[in-house]
Parts: sequence; structure tokens; C-alpha cells
Amino acid sequence: MNDEETRQICTFAIEDRRLGVDILDVKEINTETDFTPIFHAPRAVKGYVNIRGQIHLILDLRLIMDLPEKPVDEESRLVLFKPEVGDNFGILVDRIGDVMEIHREMVEDRRKADEGVPEAGDRRGLDLGSGVCKLEDGLLIILDAKQLLIDIEKPV
Repeated sequence: MNDEETRQICTFAIEDRRLGVDILDVKEINTETDFTPIFHAPRAVKGYVNIRGQIHLILDLRLIMDLPEKPVDEESRLVLFKPEVGDNFGILVDRIGDVMEIHREMVEDRRKADEGVPEAGDRRGLDLGSGVCKLEDGLLIILDAKQLLIDIEKPV
């Protein structure tokens, strides 16, 4: 398989939904969960976190997807993005998964895939996604990391 035909996806979970972002957009995965709240920020903004002297804005992906808030636990992780995606920001996810190599032909454009998805949280995940990959054990929604900051102020 040639490199242009595949992409590596960093996967994570929100409830029972499997989501992912292109590994090329990810700077690191981190366990830091000591947030400084930002008053009057959009609801999906979890706060700021200081990682090795760098301040990162953290978004709660559950709230962006219109799902109920969940307390941070031992499986919670931060997915921090590279500066090319957005200046020092990341997302809070329920748990991290694996890095999966996905063949481009396996990814269906999200506009085709969002038909028949009734639940609000599922629909919101598809709205944020760039594509959906059908796997043997379910669906993987591939998010466009660059859209996350843009979408936090859009109404569901």
C-alpha cells in the first residue's frame, strides 16, 4: 500500500462512540486534567491547562457533541493539537484508543454517511466529521480537528 492511499488516525471514545483525528494533527496525548475555568466562555470550553509552561485551551468534546457532561476520571485524556491546527488547544476525551491505519477507500464522505442518524449526539459528531469509516466492529467518525474551534460557538 502506498502512503498516499492510507492515513493514520488517532482514535478515542466519547461514551460508546469511536472517533478519531488524523495523527498528523496531533501533538501529544496527555493525562493532565487540572483545568483553570474561563468565565463567560462558551459551554464547551473546559478551561485552560498548563503543560510544561505552555497554556492550552481545552474543549470538552462531549459538550461540543451535545452529550451530557461527565466528570473527569482516570481514563480521561487530552488530545493536544499541533500549532498548524490551532494555537495551543486540545480536546478532552473519555478515553484514548489506538492509532489505526485506514485506507482512503474505507472512508465515506460524511455528507453521505449522516443519513439515518437519529440521536443528537451522533448527528453532532457527524456534523464535525470529515468522514466515516465502516469497521468490522462499528463506525469510526473521523473529525476535522481544524473545525473544532470554529464549531464551539455554533448552535446545535
